[in-house]
Amino acid sequence: MCLADGCSNSNETLGPPLACHQEEPERDGHFERESGVPFSPEMTQGYADSPPMSTYKSSEQIRQSFLDFFREKGHEIVPSAPLVPQNDPTLLFTNAGMNQFKDVFLGTGTRPYRRAANTQKCLRVSGKHNDLEEVGHDTYHHTFFEMLGNWSFGDYFKREAIRWAWELLVERWGLDPDRLYVTVHEGDEALGLAPDTEAADLWKSETSIDPSHIKFCPTKDNFWMMGDTGPCGPCSEIHIDLRPDEERQRVPGITLVNADDPRVIEIWNLVFIQYNALPDGRLEPLKAKHVDTGMGLERIVAVLQGKTSNYDTDLFAPILQRAAELSPRPEVRGYDDLRVEDERERERIRVALRVVADHIRAIAFAIADGVVPGNTGRGYVIRRILRRAVRYGYQTLNFREPFLYRLVEPLAHKMGNVFPEIERHRAYVERVIRAEEESFLATLGTGLAFFERLLPYLKAAAEGRPIEAIREDLQRDSQAIDLLQKAYVDTADRKAMVEAFLKSAAEKNVPGEVAFLLHDTYGFPIDLTQLMAREEGLGVDMARYEELMQRQRERARAASTFGAVVLTADDEEAGWKRISEGEDSVFVGYDTTRVEAARIRALRTVETPHGPRHELVLDQTPFYAESGGQVGDTGVLRVGDEEIQVRDTQKLGGHIVHYVDRLPKEPDAPVEAVVDAARRKRIEKHHTATHLLHAALREILGTHVQQKGSLVAPDRLRFDFSHFERVTPELLRQIEARVNEVIQRNVPRIEERDVPFQEAIARGAMALFGEKYGDRVRVITFDPNFSMELCGGTHVAATGELGVFRIISEGSVASGIRRVEALAGQEALNWINQQLSELEQARGQFKSLQRPLDEEIALLLETQRRLEKELAALRRAQQKARLATLVEQAHRVNGLRVVTGEMEALSMDELRELVQALRDQMGREGVAVLGTTDPEKRKVYLAAAVTDDVVGRGVEAGRLVGEVARIVGGGGGGRPTLATAGGRQPEKLREALEAVPRLVQQMVG
Repeated sequence: MCLADGCSNSNETLGPPLACHQEEPERDGHFERESGVPFSPEMTQGYADSPPMSTYKSSEQIRQSFLDFFREKGHEIVPSAPLVPQNDPTLLFTNAGMNQFKDVFLGTGTRPYRRAANTQKCLRVSGKHNDLEEVGHDTYHHTFFEMLGNWSFGDYFKREAIRWAWELLVERWGLDPDRLYVTVHEGDEALGLAPDTEAADLWKSETSIDPSHIKFCPTKDNFWMMGDTGPCGPCSEIHIDLRPDEERQRVPGITLVNADDPRVIEIWNLVFIQYNALPDGRLEPLKAKHVDTGMGLERIVAVLQGKTSNYDTDLFAPILQRAAELSPRPEVRGYDDLRVEDERERERIRVALRVVADHIRAIAFAIADGVVPGNTGRGYVIRRILRRAVRYGYQTLNFREPFLYRLVEPLAHKMGNVFPEIERHRAYVERVIRAEEESFLATLGTGLAFFERLLPYLKAAAEGRPIEAIREDLQRDSQAIDLLQKAYVDTADRKAMVEAFLKSAAEKNVPGEVAFLLHDTYGFPIDLTQLMAREEGLGVDMARYEELMQRQRERARAASTFGAVVLTADDEEAGWKRISEGEDSVFVGYDTTRVEAARIRALRTVETPHGPRHELVLDQTPFYAESGGQVGDTGVLRVGDEEIQVRDTQKLGGHIVHYVDRLPKEPDAPVEAVVDAARRKRIEKHHTATHLLHAALREILGTHVQQKGSLVAPDRLRFDFSHFERVTPELLRQIEARVNEVIQRNVPRIEERDVPFQEAIARGAMALFGEKYGDRVRVITFDPNFSMELCGGTHVAATGELGVFRIISEGSVASGIRRVEALAGQEALNWINQQLSELEQARGQFKSLQRPLDEEIALLLETQRRLEKELAALRRAQQKARLATLVEQAHRVNGLRVVTGEMEALSMDELRELVQALRDQMGREGVAVLGTTDPEKRKVYLAAAVTDDVVGRGVEAGRLVGEVARIVGGGGGGRPTLATAGGRQPEKLREALEAVPRLVQQMVG
């Protein structure tokens, strides 16, 4: 009962609706409730000649016009929610405008306003909204898009929503009413619903729409549900017919609504939430009725600007142009300025530019909202998108150096006014993207070369060429055989390896072994390998790939200290010996640190490289097993007359395993289990301090802060969190002071052990994305207005037990991930005393202090910096002095002075500064290319500059440096007067510089 596009068979409008019996093709799901996806080139064929508006409106004007319209109607204009849903672990990304109001619709939350409107950032690349593979190949799929929406929370309903939608589209924006069609729900006997004649009648009475343009459609198209149960209701979609007038007269538009015609498209969806779906399938009316609408900005901008493609609108133009300008390919001047004769190659370039332009929007906004590219969860999604963009840039646009990060600037300029976070965090976003690009580029070229080396044999076998001939060619290709041996590590026999490869290829598949090697060694996500294969008409042997991935996971687990052993009574292979029957591992440690009559359920000894490890499982235990960052308890087990030390406690397959120094002589005797209570108390202080720190970070730095990892130990705590930049000492002191203020208030712990998960989330409890929670959870609160988290760890009874809290360090552990280390209680006091002692020792190093200690140290450091600057200035002066010599040795080419030079080890910035100085020195008729190497990194840096008058003669710095870079195995580009490039063959730098006069000669003709 989810709304999707599709309804095409009914020509009737009002009165008894006809059911839509025609079977519809599977839809892409983007309009499950809101119109969020733009449209294809075919949609406006013939329509661009008669645009709906006489005056061009920019995307900024269109967006603002929508918001202004609903502000006039008494709506609160609310900010877009972040792409990372707040307190909603059920969502990977915000994918609809209603996400931030989900609690209102569920009846668990309220807002201080009853009418709202906004433009919402949305990202759809997972689940049923997975269009990543289509993005770029067509002109209407996107990863990131904006959703314009207006909401009523128990205020107005169908009448106003319908009237205002028509008023905005027709009277404010000037769309031709004769091109507009609407759909309403035809009713559903199974749900006990009659046709929504109320909405149909309102379209007739509140607007000027032609009644024949109203169409009834079934539940799958025109009834929206949040889930199997909960708020739901019928919806009314607004469609526009973009076909030429002649065709519209020949075929009525009503027959093409929801009929999958790309020129008759939905532009707005009005959802009327008026029922509550019960578990038994029945619907009951809601006391408060709501309105929830959505309109894709990219689509409506294209419609109002009369464009045939989303990418032709001003939303994408600046990014597309910058990407084209940056491309080292000289024939790529702009998205619509490609100096390429072959039409297929032209489209290939345009696809790559579209991929890059779309993906940088998703990547940049996700990072600005706290997502860091990584190997799991949201981070993995963004990494996949980024690597796809890099791959297209590498293969089609000839980028060999990071380039995506340079597209953040035009994006921020275009969208920073409405989404200020992209401008505010621009430097951070650029750093994260560049680091990811550099990391992937380091292996991308090698991985692509590997794939392309095997590709001819794969395609030959897939096309049915004689296997014998392919086998002979492959056997003679020593490089291809070497690559296969890396992939087929389990196949020692060369003949068997070749046969296995050719068998998979004959089945039109890239072997699973090849896909696994691309993933495991070269960092290619499997969907990237599938995409590359699909572009060549091939599939991937996913069964074999998954088998190899599973084996890798099992090897990783086997190598782990605490291997994944399943504890069962008859698992002799794992070494467990069953001592008694019954339930085991019941944790009672929240209430006590001692159990007097526990029973041993099972025990074993495991041989490790460090000696034997003894393990046992109890029926009940007060020992906390390591989880959630909190380390495991230690203590003693008293069995008969023995006292056995518990060295650690871990979870293993759902069981609590005690690691002990030896196994008991009488395992069937009663056990007294005693936790080291003093150590536990120190751990509890640091765990509570972690919660307070988390709350203070979100309060002072912002709600983008999300926990990314933690360690809670008796002697310290470590807390990793998402943040865009270094936390300044001033902010650290504020955070520390806030935690100490809560400690001084001695806030009591509120512990709730059996709270429904959704209720806890609705109340504002923090949940960590990626954690698995049951239907009922434990909630730990220290002041409901400050810290409330889902947590299974142990805590102090009140914050005053912490005594004092001290942050001892802050730093970066990965792109966009910061780490704070801190102390609480006696550990914090010990650290403070140590610092005071060191301060006294430092003071003692100065025989007589003329100034405060910090000023004396600052003076010494300033002296050092001054001397370093003087040394750097001398070095730059020497380099610039050499420029005059280089000019004297210039080559003469068609009246131009061509200067080249190999400089001593310099950074790219220093090299660019020198070539700029050389350009200024020459004045006119000058061309300069300088190069330098970094032998340790095996890198070449190149910088080129030409004087303004030379550009008119056909010599451009960007084109020139790109050609030179090819000789050193790289690429690059830039402006016509100044450009840079890089390469990975330092030994060819001299050859490259010697080629410059010849290249200039070719350019001036």
